[in-house]
Amino acid sequence: MNWHKARLAGLVATVLMAACSGCGDEEGETPDDEDPTEQTDRPGFADSDKEPEGLPFDLPEGIELKDPIKGFNPFDPDGTCKREEDEQALAPQGSGDLIRLCLEFRNTTNQPIDVQLPPGLVFVSSSRKVQHGMLVQGVTLEVPSNEYLFAPIKGYCLNDTRSGNAPVDLFKKGPVTQYSDFKELFALLADKQLPVTGGAVTQLQDAVWRLTNGRELTKADRDFIAALPNK
Repeated sequence: MNWHKARLAGLVATVLMAACSGCGDEEGETPDDEDPTEQTDRPGFADSDKEPEGLPFDLPEGIELKDPIKGFNPFDPDGTCKREEDEQALAPQGSGDLIRLCLEFRNTTNQPIDVQLPPGLVFVSSSRKVQHGMLVQGVTLEVPSNEYLFAPIKGYCLNDTRSGNAPVDLFKKGPVTQYSDFKELFALLADKQLPVTGGAVTQLQDAVWRLTNGRELTKADRDFIAALPNK
């Protein structure tokens, strides 16, 4: 096995270990312990195999997004999310440990264009074994005129029973969720500096899973979010 294959094998093993296998709340419960009546009936969330629903998200005129969307290797974004002629990859944008996607934009105009990815934007997995993802805070990217932009994007998992994504997994741009409890979460996070990795990301992922499973944010969730530093 050469070093490229060894590295990918290590990534896949790491992602699968960090897969959306469920997470307990502050009282030590796990999804297996929960009352089945608490499971959400929201399409595409939690254990639903239906297509996620929401408002369509349209890119600005003159901007194209390559479909399907692939993942990127968090240990080597320069090798998996950039053009050969670029000296280095764009730094990963967004927050989350379980969704890592490489968005390839093309600007067909003679002017730079800002692409604003809104909170609640869902990325839909092509496999029912791999999680869907969501942005919990908006991301703005400038795509240069007549150029491509490769953007590594991190997000949060919507399916606590599915596997994390690897670079070979395929996604498509989905809708923007309109559920009121998620909108409240986005509002609470709007002016906060989101964590990049570690335990704080795990706490925020737990809060997202609570909502996907039809439960409410806990006091601990709200206290944690309130304690995040402001931008």
